[in-house]
Amino acid sequence: MDAYLDALAKHDPKGLPLAKKVRFTENGAELPIGTGGLWGTFNRRLTYRHDTIDPTTGGIASFVSIVENKVMPFNDLLLVRLKVVGGKITEVETVVNRHSRSIDNLETISPGWLQDMDAIEPASSRLTRAQLIETALGYMRSIAFTNGKLAPYAKSCIRLENGNITAIGPDDLSPVKTQGRPPISTDQVPGYPKPEPPPKLMGVGCGAEQLNTGAYSFITGFHDARFPVVDVARQEVYATFDFVRRGDVETWTYNGSTYPMFEAMRYPNEILNTEVWKIRNGQIYRIEAVFTGPQAYLRGTGWPGGTKLVQRPRS
Repeated sequence: MDAYLDALAKHDPKGLPLAKKVRFTENGAELPIGTGGLWGTFNRRLTYRHDTIDPTTGGIASFVSIVENKVMPFNDLLLVRLKVVGGKITEVETVVNRHSRSIDNLETISPGWLQDMDAIEPASSRLTRAQLIETALGYMRSIAFTNGKLAPYAKSCIRLENGNITAIGPDDLSPVKTQGRPPISTDQVPGYPKPEPPPKLMGVGCGAEQLNTGAYSFITGFHDARFPVVDVARQEVYATFDFVRRGDVETWTYNGSTYPMFEAMRYPNEILNTEVWKIRNGQIYRIEAVFTGPQAYLRGTGWPGGTKLVQRPRS
């Protein structure tokens, strides 16, 4: 990964150990490696970098803060996933969240990701590769079905999305400078009474108390999920997938008050997600995501072999 990021900075992949049929995508579109996309516009790396490594399959996924362009620069959050077979890079998948205003939040990785697992949990009680993947799928289901009971959430649970905190436990300290909020609107819905202040969505963790409010009900499903990087020793699982917005959830109701969804959530589209979960004692403890969109409804990730569409029924 170090060599790949150095080559990207030089705009030249020639020194990389590339397989003859290496496959490269940027935001789901397949391109010849070294031409177009970030290979022409990458400027420099910033200080943030978070790696998840799978020594069994030769996979690594890294979230990195970068600057794009030189004359008129702007900040991005970048995901790079490599697959290495026999010392050769066979796959390169990149997802770029461009013009990321949250870069200033990120300096170094949160200590929650770096804890020594041997000091926390015996190896005999840790989840297997299959169980880690099933836990991540449970997370996707819990979001799509607005049901926090569909995944095992720890009380201490922090979710970082494109550099912003969108979930944090009641006793957790924020790992970033400023705390964000989930994407909700408090505007008045035509024909409905003026709503009360929305429910508290921060400081209640990632699970039922947040999800069961319905604030995330604009996400109606997921598909094309793949799990190419699983670190069993550190209990981390990485996935690329799409969260689907069917577009027919225009409002959400909580405790008798009705709130509007933002416009981008009220038409058919989806978000290309790259996400990593840290599991501790069998529960989801930390989450980090870099995503881009909205993109075309059911367009997919650009990589074959993902899961079929899982969709919440229309109410």
